[in-house]
Amino acid sequence: MSIRYTAESLKTFAGKLMVQAGIDLEKTDVIAEILLEGDLMGHTTHGLQMLVPYLKSVEAGQMQLSGSCETIRDTGNNLVIDGHYLPGPWLVCHALDLAAERMEKHGVVTVAITRSHHIACLQAYLPRATSKGWMMTLMSSDPSVATVAPFGGMEALYTPNPIAVGIPTSDVPILFDFCTSITSNGQCMRSHKEGKPLPGEWIQDARGNPTSDPGALFTNPPGTIYPLGGAEYGHKGFAFGLWVEMMTAALAGHGRSEKPDKWGASVFIQLIDPGAFGGTEAFLRESDFFAKACRDTQAVNPDQPVRLPGESAWRKRQEQLTQGVQLHPGILESLGAWAEKWNIPLPHPID
Repeated sequence: MSIRYTAESLKTFAGKLMVQAGIDLEKTDVIAEILLEGDLMGHTTHGLQMLVPYLKSVEAGQMQLSGSCETIRDTGNNLVIDGHYLPGPWLVCHALDLAAERMEKHGVVTVAITRSHHIACLQAYLPRATSKGWMMTLMSSDPSVATVAPFGGMEALYTPNPIAVGIPTSDVPILFDFCTSITSNGQCMRSHKEGKPLPGEWIQDARGNPTSDPGALFTNPPGTIYPLGGAEYGHKGFAFGLWVEMMTAALAGHGRSEKPDKWGASVFIQLIDPGAFGGTEAFLRESDFFAKACRDTQAVNPDQPVRLPGESAWRKRQEQLTQGVQLHPGILESLGAWAEKWNIPLPHPID
């Protein structure tokens, strides 16, 4: 029988841990909400599991706990923000709030964030835009970390570089969230810790041989993660990964050429109001039509009908909000040491 917790109890628990760690109270609520959204949508490697490395980052002095970010360029519909390594989920939500205030005037608002801390699950932010009828694009890279090799190479040069896109419809929003590498760092670390192989040969070892062993990333010298498309078609994922590098670090003006040594993120955010183009009604007519056409397509397997990106995550989110959140094994246990340290009770399971 699965153990479940109310979403509110998990959010409260995470918030208490962050307050004890010294993070500004005004920031902890939104950080906890974004981390929880990751678990609600099934991204369990980038939900509350991220709280452990966040707390370790606080202890190491790698995360700024208080204060505000700095706007270093503002042209009205374009903003560049220096995040000063403040918590990533708070920074992204703050940037979205700033962008939202300008949407009525500009229709398209773009924000680049430099020197953010890690921003957790990208898909978790998308409903903040689609609920208002806006499209949203979100990208992230970490200029201090490299685990992915360019296609045909053996040296890690960049991160998995995720892209997320939110598209409104009249019903369930379309929510993309995928890495431009074939898997994420989080999935590799979890599989390695649990002693399990990856579902496919998603890694090349230090000699360039494809393998499903996540331990190949932790050898000396280490292996690398393939770009999306793997050993055969990774040139496509490499192109996407390069694009994200330019849209994040290059546009924000701070990246790998400066050799930063703090765990963090460069972030690209863009909101688009369809009403500023062909019109909201026309946009929804098209997005609704295409969504229905995809779902109505004859499936190869009738037991597995065509579903749109994010549809499963949205269904999981709604189910867990009503019936309780089922955490991946080990997440709550890994937070237990921090809870014990600060005498914070663990959340009680739902009876």
